[in-house]
Amino acid sequence: MKLCRLRYILLIALLSVLPLVAVPPVLSQSRFTVESVNIMVYRDGLVHVTQSLSVNEVYPEIFLSLLSSSVDNFIVLDENQAAIDYQIDGFNLTIFSLGVQKMIIEYDTNALTKKDAEIWTLIIDNPYSIVASLPENSTLTYLNQMPTAINTEGDAISLSLGPGIWEVSYLVPLVKVDEGHDQADHSPEFPIEYLVATIVAVAIIGVLLAFVLIRRRKPNITKIAKANPQLMKEDIEVIEFLVERNGKAFEAEIREKFPNMPRTSLWRLVRRLERLEIVEVKKIGLENQVQLK
Repeated sequence: MKLCRLRYILLIALLSVLPLVAVPPVLSQSRFTVESVNIMVYRDGLVHVTQSLSVNEVYPEIFLSLLSSSVDNFIVLDENQAAIDYQIDGFNLTIFSLGVQKMIIEYDTNALTKKDAEIWTLIIDNPYSIVASLPENSTLTYLNQMPTAINTEGDAISLSLGPGIWEVSYLVPLVKVDEGHDQADHSPEFPIEYLVATIVAVAIIGVLLAFVLIRRRKPNITKIAKANPQLMKEDIEVIEFLVERNGKAFEAEIREKFPNMPRTSLWRLVRRLERLEIVEVKKIGLENQVQLK
């Protein structure tokens, strides 16, 4: 009788502990939540994707799908605007997210749009709920299904699209150039000799001024270093490289010049120089250009 009672007690204890062993609390939680996905479609068919996530900080990595396997200008930032390491394999993205609670993913792609005659079509196999903003003044011509919402932001159409395959066709108007008025300019006659002399004089003065301004605007590395004592050796080397390139270079050219510097370290370096107002970063096409102020 005592043996049966002992077995009964052990069975109850085992059943009490088993759920804790079989399903640890950490594993029952979701690794991340997609808060928002926004895409901006430009006139030339380029699409910029911005994705915000809430992340379970206890996991060393998370896995999610990209909207395209062909991306440029890819970057992942945490809640402190620090770059996070990642790996891309086709559509599959792995982010090393240990200790991160919030993150933003941004990238560009030309693979989501195509053009047939004057009609552009946005094609997305979308696993998320997204908000797509079309180019300004564009006109919708076709939707393969009804969006959740259609809004306007200024002169741009914004579509709320649920998960699924979407085809959105639109027409982008040509940019009109003001032709001006065809009225004749009834200005008083001016001797041609005086006109030629004036043009020559202005040209000479312009060349001299340009030469003086170029010499005066040439960056002084020693002066920059004294004004910013917190600059490190690699900061000075990048500034010297920009001076050699007439004050500006693309980030890809800087990476080629300094191949031993990790991509994330170079990104932080450029952003540090930007915060110190030593350089400014401009978007030119699909690339970032770093230019000395």
